[in-house]
Amino acid sequence: MFNKLNVKLIILHFGVNIVPSMKENYDFYENRLYQQLKFLKSLDEQLSIIVMGVSDMSRKVEGHYESYPNIEKIRDAQKNAAFKAKCAFWDTYAAMGGKNSMPSWVFEEPSLARKDFTHFTYKGSVVIAKMFYKALINDYHKYLEKNSQETLSSKANN
Repeated sequence: MFNKLNVKLIILHFGVNIVPSMKENYDFYENRLYQQLKFLKSLDEQLSIIVMGVSDMSRKVEGHYESYPNIEKIRDAQKNAAFKAKCAFWDTYAAMGGKNSMPSWVFEEPSLARKDFTHFTYKGSVVIAKMFYKALINDYHKYLEKNSQETLSSKANN
């Protein structure tokens, strides 16, 4: 099916399910994700993969909501695995606003995240999708600009 569909890009976004399982380090997670990315890349050497990092997730602590303390460790493990597997990485957590950003998404009018302080609402998923798309297109334009400058430079040297 993969070949019949001629898949050239996979966008993966996950990570919140591991957040409540707090560990000292996430080497095991990084290694497992790396193995999965490596497997996907082995299906087609031309395949591109973008890993969208874990989003913010909050828990109630002494009457207020705050980010789980391990989110950045998980995000870093995802980023390391992605780069090691020669995949791209987009930092969803940073795009949301970083540490303790989830409450502002939940309490936004209309709400951009559910009251579980974990999942986006439909409107929130549209906001994240637009942020991701804008970042992707901006980087693509930079790539095109760099390539056209290199082509012009190469022609000038010949």
